[in-house]
Amino acid sequence: MKRIILPIIATTATLLTISCKPTGNSRTELIIQELETTPFKSGITASITVIGGVEYKYPIMAIWAENMNGEFIGTLYASKSIATGIFRYGVYDKGKWLPGERNRPAALPRWKHKVETNTTLNTQNVDGFSGATPSTSFTLKTLLPKEPSAVKFYIEVNKPWDFNSYWHNKRFPDDEEYATSGQPALIYEATVDTNSNDSIFAFKPIGHSHPSGKTDEIFNDISTFTSALKIIDKAWIKIKKYE
Repeated sequence: MKRIILPIIATTATLLTISCKPTGNSRTELIIQELETTPFKSGITASITVIGGVEYKYPIMAIWAENMNGEFIGTLYASKSIATGIFRYGVYDKGKWLPGERNRPAALPRWKHKVETNTTLNTQNVDGFSGATPSTSFTLKTLLPKEPSAVKFYIEVNKPWDFNSYWHNKRFPDDEEYATSGQPALIYEATVDTNSNDSIFAFKPIGHSHPSGKTDEIFNDISTFTSALKIIDKAWIKIKKYE
């Protein structure tokens, strides 16, 4: 048994070994960690499962909801470092990287911009949705907003210094924010319709964020991505009311 501590919810992690058909990114035996967030006061009980690929190595991640017009509804989960601005390697002092506060706009640009531009509407407490990034594949028990019935959910995921032959460290030599990034954050989308007969809704990659986090744009071309596409093998939402 392992224990994952979220700031306001101490939830015991259930470790499950499951078998699945192997893909180019996945392992045949996967360890699932279980965690929980309470992003809304009430809502539809659901679970979000993220199966890590071969490049899943403590990425930064956020999961949130938007309505069908692209308006921000709320965050379901965010890595504690990006949610609080305190990073394990945040301050460089006397030849060592130390924990400290740091602004990293290139980490999860889409989510960051959505949160920052909706501060008057967003009344969520960061403790209700933030936690340490799971060390392996995980299932998140959470609440989905009751209204509207059709909602778009997003996963934005990134790893620092994840360079390749296209997104190399000299691609934008004068951009300090890109210098610690490499392949930009990837964005996955799932559309959930609570009025449909479906109980499971799959996430699919739809593009990437701005390389240095200047805007909340989604760039659809991910043909230049390599290792970043192997951080997440697959992910889906399951609505409990259909169980």
